[in-house]
Amino acid sequence: MLSLFVNVVLPVFIVAGLGFVVEKRLHPPIAPFNQVVLYVLMPALVFTSLLAVDFRSEEPIRITLFAFLLAAAMLAVAFVIVRAARLDRVTSSAFMLTAAFPNLGNYGLSVVLLAYGREGLAVGVILLAVQSLYGITLAIFIASSGSASLLRSLGEVFRQPMIYAVLAGLAFNLTGVPVPGFVSAALALPSQAAIPLMLLVLGMHFAGTTGIEQPRLVSVAVVNRLVIGTLVGWALTIALGLTGVARDVMIIGAAMPTAVFTILTATQFNARPRFVSDVVVVSTLASIVTVTAVLAVLSGTLSLI
Repeated sequence: MLSLFVNVVLPVFIVAGLGFVVEKRLHPPIAPFNQVVLYVLMPALVFTSLLAVDFRSEEPIRITLFAFLLAAAMLAVAFVIVRAARLDRVTSSAFMLTAAFPNLGNYGLSVVLLAYGREGLAVGVILLAVQSLYGITLAIFIASSGSASLLRSLGEVFRQPMIYAVLAGLAFNLTGVPVPGFVSAALALPSQAAIPLMLLVLGMHFAGTTGIEQPRLVSVAVVNRLVIGTLVGWALTIALGLTGVARDVMIIGAAMPTAVFTILTATQFNARPRFVSDVVVVSTLASIVTVTAVLAVLSGTLSLI
C-alpha cells in the first residue's frame, strides 16, 4: 500500500505543491489562471480528447452510461442532503457542484496513468471526454442557477467556449472529417498545458486556504464525494458489467475528490466559491488516504473482509 502511495499518488501532490510554493512566495492573483484554464486550456483539452474516442464500440457506450449515471446519482444524493439540511439556493448549488464532478482530469488521469499505464490512460481519457460532454456546461448551469433565472443560466452556458469545443470535437469525430494539421498542432500545446496548470492552480488554492469556514457542511460534502461517490461508482460498474482495467478506472474516477474546475465555475458565478474551494482542498487532502486505499483494494493488496 505504501508503494502505491509513493509511486501513484505522491507525484500528483508534488506538482500541486509547486503551485502552493508559487502562491506563498510570489502571491500571484489566481483569477487570471482560472480564466485561462476555463476559456482556453480546457476547451483545447476537451476538443483533442474527443477526437480520439471511438463512440461506436461497446466499451465507450458503457463508460458513457457510467459517467451520466454517476453524475445523476450523485446529484440525487446531493439534492436529498441539501433539502434535509434546508440550505439556501446558492449554497445548495455550491454543494451540488462539489458532489457531481470528480476530478477526472489533472488528478484522475495522472493516477490512472501511473497505476495502469497507457491502457488505463486510454480508458481514463474516454471517461474524461464523456464528462466533458456535460461536465463544464452542467457545472456552469448549476453554479449560475444559484443566483440567476433558468433562462439566464442557459444563456450563461451558451456563452462559454467549452460547449462549442464539445460540439466541434463531436462533429469532427462522428463525421470523420480530418482536422487540419496546423489546427491540431496549435491545439496540442494548450491541451497539454491544461492538466499541469490545473494542478498548479489546485496548489495555489491550498496556499490561499486559511481555515474552513463551514467545517460540518464541508465534512458532509467530502464524505459524500469520497465515500458515497466511490460506493455508487462501484455499484454502477457491477450493474453495467464493466470488468478488468475499465472497471478499475471507473471506480478510481468515482473515488476522485471534487474537480478543480468547480472552483473556476463557482468563482465565475459567485456560487459560494470559498465553500467549494474548501471542499476541493479538504477532499483532495483526504483522498491521499482514500484513493490509496481504493487502489490497494483493486490491486488485491488490501482486503475489505
